Amino acid sequence: MARGPIEAVTIDFYNTLVFHRQGQGRGAAIVDYLKENGLEHAPWEHSVLYEVFEDHERRYPASAPPEVKSAYHRHLAGRLFDRLRVRVTATELSRHAPDLWRILGPSCFGVFADAFETLGALRTAGYPIALVSNWQSGVRHFCDELGLLPLVDHVLGSADVGFAKPDPRIFHAASDRLGVPPERVLHIGDSFADDYDGARAAGFVPVHLVREPGAATDAARVVRRLSEVPAVVQGISDASGAAE
Repeated sequence: MARGPIEAVTIDFYNTLVFHRQGQGRGAAIVDYLKENGLEHAPWEHSVLYEVFEDHERRYPASAPPEVKSAYHRHLAGRLFDRLRVRVTATELSRHAPDLWRILGPSCFGVFADAFETLGALRTAGYPIALVSNWQSGVRHFCDELGLLPLVDHVLGSADVGFAKPDPRIFHAASDRLGVPPERVLHIGDSFADDYDGARAAGFVPVHLVREPGAATDAARVVRRLSEVPAVVQGISDASGAAE
């Protein structure tokens, strides 16, 4: 276990570890796809993702052969079209399913260049890590397919835990799983309200990730690149040691 006031790290998922490859988000990409294919649909709402992925953690065959995964992709496409009231035949649904999975699934995300390096450095230094995300059910599967799962010890998605940031309960659930008191956990994320204020209210040590050059923030601890986090953790520990 690492020494010093910080004994563990929690980290956000979207726009902290990963980014949308097209820079628009999955909702906008789905709406564009439906329009391009001449498919009428009900208005898009962000809650659609949570409803469509409601059983993803339980049903997704992460280690299954391709044909089993293809059947699940058709299942997911059916849930999406039912929710958006898109009328298609079974044959058309099967045709759309692979494209819809590419839009909704993990391949639409890229991992920031400094994410693997940062997580690896923290683990090498001895800090257990929990991912804490406002996300649909099954974010653990996304982490797995993006290569992030081996670098974190716990994955907590809001849909699976039952609480969303900035609710302190999702942070406390993370500290419980880590076995570390909140005041000894550093949390890093890109949202000031959800990650910085939420973590601070939960008793964590918060750090605001602000990647945009020149963007302002009221946070007391700020990093511009994720790769700065290990040095921040070490700096806090050094300051605590000097104070003692």
